[in-house]
Amino acid sequence: MRAIDTHAHLEFPQFDHDREQLIAELSKQEIGVITIATSKESNNETDRLTKRHPLVWGTLGIHPTDINSKLVTDLPKLLDRFSEQLSANTKLVAIGEIGLDYFREKDAANIQEQKAVLRALLQFAQEKNLPIIVHCREAYGDILTILSDYPKVRGVIHCFNGNREQLQKFLALGYYISYTGMLTYPANEQLRADSLLVPMDKLLLETDAPFLSPQAKRGERNDPRSIEDIAAAHAKLRDISSDEILTKTTENAVRLFTLEER
Repeated sequence: MRAIDTHAHLEFPQFDHDREQLIAELSKQEIGVITIATSKESNNETDRLTKRHPLVWGTLGIHPTDINSKLVTDLPKLLDRFSEQLSANTKLVAIGEIGLDYFREKDAANIQEQKAVLRALLQFAQEKNLPIIVHCREAYGDILTILSDYPKVRGVIHCFNGNREQLQKFLALGYYISYTGMLTYPANEQLRADSLLVPMDKLLLETDAPFLSPQAKRGERNDPRSIEDIAAAHAKLRDISSDEILTKTTENAVRLFTLEER
């Protein structure tokens, strides 16, 4: 495997018309993908997708914007279902996408529900000895507080877009940091500068496809082939080759998600 996109959503409907063709092309290019579930429905589709393709792995999770009072009530049954799926499919390698999102939801009751579900999923990940994929939007203070309560849990901060102080706190907790095509946007000069603070052994690459296309492809549907563009952006910042970035971040992904063992 030459490269790995550690966060894409191949199960999303944007790929319905060419999913199999795209995955075949990715396989030819030796690009692996971890496809990230966000809902009950995408958990099931991700499970099925990973069973059909050698270089596609997946996760089980609930995106914070999918959390409501009914999901809180149904959470014990959902976790039982997760346990069944994990037992039957070793290509499900993490719990995610999970976290907090205060950008779309300002309701105090829902914020408390998000926190409660996040804690339950962190506990579940700890029990299963699985890494987590963390979504955080306008909630860095609360998420840092909650993650610090689970020091045995390892994982990655997906699509990091916070400030330098927050970055350093996540690194101090032992988390990997993952960057998307946002790193290529002209306005994100500070994000590029801060990315150099991430040790190479804590760096991951992702596309978040079908979203967040790199600057050269903005306005188009994103896909995991854009991992090349994101690697090139990192390579330019660090004054090393794209191949070095791809090799190191692939090693990091294999280590975090124990891909070779599955």
